[in-house]
Amino acid sequence: MAATGSSFLARIAASLALYFVSVQSAAFEISGSKWKGGTTDFYVSLSGESPSGIAWHDSFLAAIADWDDNTVFDFTVIEQPIDPCLEDGLNSVEFTNEVCGSEYGANTLAVTLRRLSTTLLGEPNIFEADIVINSDVRYDIYDGALYPGSNRRIDFRRVAIHELGHVIGLEHESQELAIMAPSIGDIDRPTQDDLAGVETLYTALSSCTQNALVLGEKTNSLSEGDCTVAQITAGGTDFSYIDLYRIDLEKAATLSLTMTSSSLDSVLLVSDLNLTVIDFDDKSAEGCSSTLTRQLNPGSYLVLANTFDKQVDPACVTEGDYSLTAHYQSGYPLPLGPVISTSDTPARGTITGAASNSNGGFYQSRFGADESIKVIGQIAVAEQDIGKKGFVVAAAITGDQIFALNSVGVFVERVDNSRPFPQHRKGALSANEEVIMLDSVVPTTLGITELDVDFLLGYGLDSDPGTVFYNSTPIKMVIEPASP
Repeated sequence: MAATGSSFLARIAASLALYFVSVQSAAFEISGSKWKGGTTDFYVSLSGESPSGIAWHDSFLAAIADWDDNTVFDFTVIEQPIDPCLEDGLNSVEFTNEVCGSEYGANTLAVTLRRLSTTLLGEPNIFEADIVINSDVRYDIYDGALYPGSNRRIDFRRVAIHELGHVIGLEHESQELAIMAPSIGDIDRPTQDDLAGVETLYTALSSCTQNALVLGEKTNSLSEGDCTVAQITAGGTDFSYIDLYRIDLEKAATLSLTMTSSSLDSVLLVSDLNLTVIDFDDKSAEGCSSTLTRQLNPGSYLVLANTFDKQVDPACVTEGDYSLTAHYQSGYPLPLGPVISTSDTPARGTITGAASNSNGGFYQSRFGADESIKVIGQIAVAEQDIGKKGFVVAAAITGDQIFALNSVGVFVERVDNSRPFPQHRKGALSANEEVIMLDSVVPTTLGITELDVDFLLGYGLDSDPGTVFYNSTPIKMVIEPASP
């Protein structure tokens, strides 16, 4: 994360297509500015037709398709007229005799006006891009080499393709054969270099591993070799290290995060999957640590463990170890990730569950030792297994110890793993199998003041007892000492 603050603004970037071409060798050019989500609407309503009889409107739509059909970027065409000189958040194109109040340059064919807004991570996002095409230029529509001679007509489609490349976020490329060359030439379609530029710009985030956010505590580090902000945003100069953790919420929940370190200047952020930051830490934690609590609506999010790109605190550095602790509160039990199979049989069914100190009225993962806790799980059995003879199992894992829930609802430590895993319940499987793992248990009454437990549950069929379908994300229960 950049050490300087960020504010929202709008900027205009003018992109020119000129008459003469320059060709050398290198790669596409991008600044990192892009559209959130890799998609945008574009309004098109061009009148008239070219000397060859092809409508300008149809040629522009074909130019949009040249990008839309061959890249990850998605244009939605709306065939309505919109003034491209209005700052209205809408993207459009029109023939004009001036650039929204300014004169065209002597050799300027068209101009793309990009309006940008700053972000906390990476370069500014594009939120509007309009194209104005010089109406004083003699155009036609054709493929192949440019017509020669001083009275030649310029191919309209390749001009449109070039300007739409700027709309997407590509810059001029003077080192490689590309439609995005700063001057118009014989290239009439996007080249592999152009397409690779779009791919890099809009898939940069996938170059960094997204780990599942684990409730409870996880240790990690930020150091050389890790992903950087510049890497995941495909541009900019923020080379601070960053780790990504993903959480998927089917229901609203409050997420409480702490990034603890004795030396790493910790920065916590929560973003959507497009890296739009929803919230970031207030540095209220002591020392080099960071805290963040945020209520989130249903959806998918990234928790970003970051630092600064330059040292801002003499006591805290920009490389080092950290501990990430995550807890949640919600009126609903959490989904427990994709179901896992213990064999080659494809996993099936759905499992949810959570712990509660209000008998299921509210769910969370962190409790006081003097609270009454209930832990429940729900297995939605796959349709093909409903009614078949099977079994339900449940386990509690704390440290190196594994406990199995027996048939009378008591957890018993597994001391001999060579024996079959105890079954909690067996018989014909119902569509929904509920498992109560703890029922109104007060830890202090059992002499417990601190504990970190992961609960797993699953089911299987008597016809294939070696296969169990169980939750990949455990139900987390952390017991903390009671307040004095």
